[in-house]
Amino acid sequence: MKISIGIPIALVAVFAINQACKKTTGPAVDNPYDKVVITKDTSGQNNTVPLPYSIEGLHRNLFKPTCSNSGCHDGTFEPDFRTVQSTYSSMVNQKPIKNDQAGTFNARVVPGNADASILIYRMTVDLGGNSGIMPIVLDPGSTYPTKKDEHLANLRKWINDGAKDFNGNSPSKVDFPPTILGVQALVGNSPLGRGGIYEPLYTTAGGNIDLWFALTDDVVAQGNLSNMKINWSTDPAKYDKSKEVPLVKSGPKTMAGIYNPSVEYNWMYSFNTSGLKKDDVIWFRITMSDGTNTNYELPNDNSMFFLKKYFALKIQ
Repeated sequence: MKISIGIPIALVAVFAINQACKKTTGPAVDNPYDKVVITKDTSGQNNTVPLPYSIEGLHRNLFKPTCSNSGCHDGTFEPDFRTVQSTYSSMVNQKPIKNDQAGTFNARVVPGNADASILIYRMTVDLGGNSGIMPIVLDPGSTYPTKKDEHLANLRKWINDGAKDFNGNSPSKVDFPPTILGVQALVGNSPLGRGGIYEPLYTTAGGNIDLWFALTDDVVAQGNLSNMKINWSTDPAKYDKSKEVPLVKSGPKTMAGIYNPSVEYNWMYSFNTSGLKKDDVIWFRITMSDGTNTNYELPNDNSMFFLKKYFALKIQ
């Protein structure tokens, strides 16, 4: 008698699925969730806790509870610590509004270099002696006073590890545009005065004054900046590009700057005040290129008004 053995269809299907799900060999793939730690909360439920030195962990443990309090970094002004995304995008490779007196820092967070990041400086040094060490205000229950060293160590590690985003990606490299270090004006060898640090230069009509500009760039030496031009207007919001004229490379001349009592000036222009009258205000703007940022203007339409005044000249 002939005996036949049949294999159930369901069993075949299960076997096929098991074979398909077996791990295959191949190149290792980075898992963005490796940095997430699974813990148990008091109810026994799984709870995801980001590593403390990731941007998610820093936002959860430091920026959100300590810095995003009402009237501070809650969207009132940058950095904006309301969300992980706003925290990252308003810090990494972003120029600071306030700098030290020497204009040392180019960004709030410089990926790979905590010491060059003004964020660390602001949290450890009183900027200019009048801005306070951040954070200035703490919400009740903040762990910052008792865990300051731990928070700063996590922050430094995140920055030095490349300041990666919430997907584990490194930020693209940036080339910051030039920054002004100082504007001075001389009549002969005598510098013109100002009514205050950010007030216009004061002079009388009827003669030549030498305008000097000190600049810094994160890649190009000041004297190697190119396409240096100057323009002026009676309206700080309106400039005629056709009236731009070249700046002259000269010096170097050492004079006081906007933040530092001694900076090097390499660019100048001789401006004639004939035809001007008392109380006239002339607003200056310079244009430059550093190889990446071409035809960059200082001050520009987005500059704070105090910087526009710093570039201005008023007839007494």
